[in-house]
Amino acid sequence: MDRNNLIKRIITIPIILAILFVYWKFDFSKNTKQISNLKQENDKLNTQLNEAKKVAASLSEYLKRLRILENQLKIANKMLPDSQMLESALDTLTVFANKNNVKIMNIKPLNVSVTNTYSSINHEIILNSNYSSLGVFLTDIGNQKRIIKISSISIKPLKGEMEDLHTIQTLLTLSTYYKGQGETKKEEGKNVKTKK
Repeated sequence: MDRNNLIKRIITIPIILAILFVYWKFDFSKNTKQISNLKQENDKLNTQLNEAKKVAASLSEYLKRLRILENQLKIANKMLPDSQMLESALDTLTVFANKNNVKIMNIKPLNVSVTNTYSSINHEIILNSNYSSLGVFLTDIGNQKRIIKISSISIKPLKGEMEDLHTIQTLLTLSTYYKGQGETKKEEGKNVKTKK
């Protein structure tokens, strides 16, 4: 090896090492930090993406459960309406009476019972019918969607010949329920129906 080549190598190697050191110190280490930060950000985004995928996968199940709950709420609102809706309850009572050959003689409002979450309106009702018609009438009332409770019932035979073969008179106390402590709607002013 020639002396000039040896000197060139001795000078070139430290210069190359110096250049590599400067590159590493100022450029590569800065890029390493940035790469490290980008990797952390990437890991964080992957975690969020995986959580979002889990939520998306369970979305259809959630929507299905939500539809079931909405249907249950609709049924509950029919069973326990927001207001007294007396006309609707009395109309239903009249329909069942006509269907089952039961004659409503008198409907008398008694009182309103109020609790924190619901209220009830109590009525005393006098009916003329025969035993089988009364049974079917009471079954129809019990099977309707709105909550109606018959709290007392007394039956006595009718004296004398009555039209349409009505053989008994029934006195019953009936309660209809609604949510809250609301007042009767204005169009529901006909709370008492009397049939003779």
